[in-house]
Amino acid sequence: MFWQNYGSLLMDFLYFFGNVFDPRQMRISVQGTGVYIKRERGYSIDPIHIDDPLFPTNNVGRNCFRIHQCIKAFSEAYSILESELACLPSNGDSCSRLPYKLLQKIIPSINLS
Repeated sequence: MFWQNYGSLLMDFLYFFGNVFDPRQMRISVQGTGVYIKRERGYSIDPIHIDDPLFPTNNVGRNCFRIHQCIKAFSEAYSILESELACLPSNGDSCSRLPYKLLQKIIPSINLS
């Protein structure tokens, strides 16, 4: 159950940032509990807007690059994990080997041999 909570958080993160979040339309603020705010059109050409917690008018994401590759990677990782989780046996026999297999599927360049 402990790992299920972390797994659910990971899946929610990958789904949101891979399939819902649009950096052209939303900005991230960490004020309070954290919010996603609609970006004002024409306000900035920055690839992503993340409010600086110390100076909210400062965008700490303005020098970010390849944000769309990150979004695509999150979306693909979510899809891979979702399809793999759907194929798991209900008795959990393969759980001891599962993390390594899944990690290699979502990060192909990793070598765990």
